[in-house]
Amino acid sequence: MKPTTAAVIVVALQQFILCARLSAQAGQPVPATQIVNQMLQAETAAWKGRQHFLYKSEERSNRTNGRLWDELVVETSDGSMQRLISEDGKPLSGNQRVAEDQRIKYLADHPGEFRRKAQKRNEDEARMPKLLREIPSIFLFRTLDSVGDYTRIAYQPNPSFHEESYQDRVVHAMAGVLIIHKPDMRLSELDAHLEHKVEFGFGILGVLRDKTSLSLVREEVSAGQWTTTKLRFHLDGSVLLLKTILRDLDSSRYGFKTVAHDLKVAEAASIVCSNTF
Repeated sequence: MKPTTAAVIVVALQQFILCARLSAQAGQPVPATQIVNQMLQAETAAWKGRQHFLYKSEERSNRTNGRLWDELVVETSDGSMQRLISEDGKPLSGNQRVAEDQRIKYLADHPGEFRRKAQKRNEDEARMPKLLREIPSIFLFRTLDSVGDYTRIAYQPNPSFHEESYQDRVVHAMAGVLIIHKPDMRLSELDAHLEHKVEFGFGILGVLRDKTSLSLVREEVSAGQWTTTKLRFHLDGSVLLLKTILRDLDSSRYGFKTVAHDLKVAEAASIVCSNTF
């Protein structure tokens, strides 16, 4: 009987895994590109079944006008509902609490407005699977070392990669280090910086300078669920000759609790208003 395509694939995968194990046992290091590909496969699969959470967030950024905001955040399929709890370590005043209540009530009563405000973030997230697929062709990888369950891999631009968009151009100019948790093949840490200035429209439309950088830390916050717990970036550049961009963000997230995946906007509003954490 002729084997099915599925059976052939299963056998091939089994042989691939066996060869990788035998190579490791024989003292032959697994190539960095292979480790990155396995990590990306695990991240892509996890992306489709990711859980939503309620958590606390501390952030200092342009959004917070340079102040330290302590917020309660609940995730929904339409975006994240946030409630400001304190500012620079001080509880909100009575007027500030009233303003937050009114803002959140308005969003609960106007879910279309909530979705509109979250649209850019949702669009960025929708592009993530495509970016993950392109990473092996965008960069060249080199294993630095392995300590315990973690492997550090350096990456730099692949000169043969053909850029097709502004996003490609920015990502392709990045270099840095990945830290991968090998038992789960999940991304644990990432550091990135621009290796050189990136211009758009010969600098007329905009430019990003080589001081631009990004770092993040990811942790397993529930069984099989990894998410970003620390994020820091500095975006240095100008756009359309008129607007100077100097964007900084430093945020931490903690105290993760799972919530229903199908939360409505009004339900998310009720959670952040009634939950004292």
